Amino acid sequence: MKSIVHSSAIKADMKRTLRMGLPLIGAQLLQMGNGLVDAIIAGRLGGSELAAGGIGASLWFVTSLLCIGLMAGLSPTLSRLIGQSRRAFVGQIFRQGLWLALTTGVLALFLVLLITFNIHRLGLAEELPPLIKHYLVGAIWSLPFFALVMAARNVCEATGLTRPVLVVTALGLLVNIAASSVLGFGLLGMPALGLFGIGLATSLVNLIMVLALFSLLRGQRFSRFHLFASIERPDWSVLLPMLTFSVPIFLGLLFEAGLFVATAVLMGRIGVVESAAHQIAIGASAFCYMLPLGMSFALTSRVGRAMGRGSLSAVRLRIVSGAILTTFMAVLTVLLLVIFRFSIAGVYTSDPVLIEFAAALLVFGAIFQLSDGVQVMLIGVLRGLHDTRVPMLINAFSYWVVAFGFGWWSGEILGYGAYGLWIGLIVGLTTASILLAYRLSWKLNSMSKSMAGS
Repeated sequence: MKSIVHSSAIKADMKRTLRMGLPLIGAQLLQMGNGLVDAIIAGRLGGSELAAGGIGASLWFVTSLLCIGLMAGLSPTLSRLIGQSRRAFVGQIFRQGLWLALTTGVLALFLVLLITFNIHRLGLAEELPPLIKHYLVGAIWSLPFFALVMAARNVCEATGLTRPVLVVTALGLLVNIAASSVLGFGLLGMPALGLFGIGLATSLVNLIMVLALFSLLRGQRFSRFHLFASIERPDWSVLLPMLTFSVPIFLGLLFEAGLFVATAVLMGRIGVVESAAHQIAIGASAFCYMLPLGMSFALTSRVGRAMGRGSLSAVRLRIVSGAILTTFMAVLTVLLLVIFRFSIAGVYTSDPVLIEFAAALLVFGAIFQLSDGVQVMLIGVLRGLHDTRVPMLINAFSYWVVAFGFGWWSGEILGYGAYGLWIGLIVGLTTASILLAYRLSWKLNSMSKSMAGS
């Protein structure tokens, strides 16, 4: 009877996690759609514009990690307050988070501005720096708005009201399609602004998303949290603990993004076909990664709220249900990547040699899904437990010592080339999964002893 009750509790918890996580997964997929739209429009402008737009978008993304990482501490902080039934403090923390978002967004803007006016120092092909500069000059204004979007999104995640994130992200994609086309191509009597127009559309999209999300946050569903009750000055007694929690998250994201940038650079040194095939495989893998990533956001909030109530049994239940869902998603994406690997490669190119090589790398990408899904799920759980510093160190070791080191050794020294680099990624992410699992086990045992002692 006990096992039946336990089984029904897991099923019920899985449904609650899915109800919260599916809108976040959808939002992540739609967000990727924005990058696809920009790439398609840039490609219609020309090959140089496509290359420059891709480089410019990558530079913007790496800088935007500052906004994503430093705002990521808001969701678990608010989740714990909600779990503790301290709703009166939710609005105060959120408003302090807005100060942090504005500061972070402006800092990111100046970083991209600095990159923009030094782009010629990167040693790129002669025609690329001016085009990259055009894109970035239009896109940099989006960063303060993007940081505010992250703040609002974290509130939605913490409160479990995630559908607004999906709705507003869908709105942003529609606006981006229209704005990038009109400003990039010069439709409806507008001047053709090229890459500058595509970058400007990014800024417009994030402005509209901020206005839409804040309008929804002022609605009835969020009224009990008093998010906009007053305007306070920045309070460092609130901001410093938030930064102590968020900075390791930002550094962990930076380590991960840096690994994939470094791998792409090494792949470019091996050959053109290998580099192009890598982009296809990593793009398809990144698309599949959105499933466990969205689930990870939901788990951060749900585990944080359970911890706020001091219920270790609820924490364990949510970890089990999250692990089952993540495993199911990983198996699904593995099957899709293996079965449709030639079709997926064919979407990107008609070159039979490139299709063959990309299909081979997609098999590695399928294996990659298992360890990548587990590690991002564990990171989400640990964030919910307010544990970010040790996971950051685990990521640094797993990504840069194991993944990069082993990938470089097997690719360059042993001569396995592109396959060796992908083996390095798989080994590194597997190492991260194992170490994060040990960390979670240690954390839960420590919490169990602490609660028993008290």
